Amino acid sequence: MEVVGDLEYRGKLGNLVFYTMNGRTFARRVRIPGKKRKPRTEGQRGMARRFAIVQKMYSFYKEEISPDIWRLAGKAAGRRGNMLFTSLNSGCFDGEGRMADPEAFHFSAGELQLPRELRVEALGGGRFRATWEDERALSSAAPSDELRAGVAYDAEPLGICWAESASGRRGDGGGEFALDGRGDTGAHVYLFFARADGTAYSPSRYFHVSLEG
Repeated sequence: MEVVGDLEYRGKLGNLVFYTMNGRTFARRVRIPGKKRKPRTEGQRGMARRFAIVQKMYSFYKEEISPDIWRLAGKAAGRRGNMLFTSLNSGCFDGEGRMADPEAFHFSAGELQLPRELRVEALGGGRFRATWEDERALSSAAPSDELRAGVAYDAEPLGICWAESASGRRGDGGGEFALDGRGDTGAHVYLFFARADGTAYSPSRYFHVSLEG
């Protein structure tokens, strides 16, 4: 799609259709009857596969993780939640639609700030402790903000879910969470914070943890 300008125009001109979205005007080509399309290149097919898997993951996230996190983040950014999720996460997937870069995946996004010096240490038995430093008391970093933890296990990096029993508030300087293991040896963990009333969230911070020992 190509931005045309600030025109408030909707309609068709030749083989172009103009439409306005979020105050911006775009144009797209329409197919000419009888004209054959060029075969898509492997790169174009890879982009289509990435887009499809990201959209599928977003639908899963909205149903199984939270309907609010990306909706609120998108609203704050002046974008739709699914489009923000796609723009931030499409680069994590390869041309086959597989998760190629779990460290770059954004489990959450939003206006809250992450605390400084966020760390994770293993306590044994699938339990972990997160610690951080944060003495701020701002609307974007309140002591009452609650720790959240998302996870994707090594054997199934597309299977995002909540980590069990995450606890701790920003003002505590630490909290804990548990992983069930699922017979795996490691997991991708995404820590972030939520406002106590659930109206805002922070971006996530990535950690890879071992489940052995």
